[in-house]
Amino acid sequence: MSNTINETVKQSFNARLDKLTPDTKGRWGKMTVSQMLAHMNDAFRISLAMKPATDKSNLFSHYVMFPIAVYVLPAWPKGEATAPELDQQKQGTPPRDFYTELGFLEKMMDVFNEREEAKLKPHPMFGKLSKKQWRDLLVKHLNHHLRQFGV
Repeated sequence: MSNTINETVKQSFNARLDKLTPDTKGRWGKMTVSQMLAHMNDAFRISLAMKPATDKSNLFSHYVMFPIAVYVLPAWPKGEATAPELDQQKQGTPPRDFYTELGFLEKMMDVFNEREEAKLKPHPMFGKLSKKQWRDLLVKHLNHHLRQFGV
């Protein structure tokens, strides 16, 4: 099985991202659409070693929580806490303008696909992940937030 975000999935995400506007409101949560895009960009940055994150994982979070969250639950639970490095109110990267964040996120999928597995960094809550695990996590995470904003 591929460990990249395949072209069909990427095109589907890009089509959904193109439906967002700077004024799109979330169906739940406190983030603005620009904050959500910056939040997702931070998730990609962490995986790609472009943003430092502290690995606070343990055996339970890696071997039990990760597979349940990514492979068992049909969707992310709404309102769950995130790692401080991804939290826009804590250590998350402040959003630039909407269009910059949007374009950056579209490019991050390509950068992720090009990155060698050995250069990926641990997730702050789930620890060391294979490229396939990172891909599955990022795809589910992005889908969650696109649903949050109605696309």
